Amino acid sequence: MSKPPLPFDRLRQVERIRQGQIAFNRGEFFVAHERWEEVWLELKGIERLAVQGLIQIAAGLHHLKEGRGEPAARLLTKGAMKLSPDGATTELLAELRVTGLIRDVARLLADLRTPSGPLPELSGWVL
Repeated sequence: MSKPPLPFDRLRQVERIRQGQIAFNRGEFFVAHERWEEVWLELKGIERLAVQGLIQIAAGLHHLKEGRGEPAARLLTKGAMKLSPDGATTELLAELRVTGLIRDVARLLADLRTPSGPLPELSGWVL
């Protein structure tokens, strides 16, 4: 038995999440942030919190790309906290590799905490 089709509003949200994912995977973190923010404005509850986590991670990576390590670390930390395993299970984000993203952010934060090291490379981020 197939699932019933999604309502139009939900289809738009899913599409904007996917557009953000595509931008994120290209390293266009600011664009990803913008696409996800469009969805975030419409959500409530755990989905809103989870999408806010994605937005904060994308914004943090954008800051890092621009050479701003401290604001990047703050946003990455906040975003990863919002994408807890419970929050990551939201249906809207089911097609994203959220668990891997949380792990990647943790590694990046560890690198950022290394004193006097260069800012980490940001190529190859896949969501």
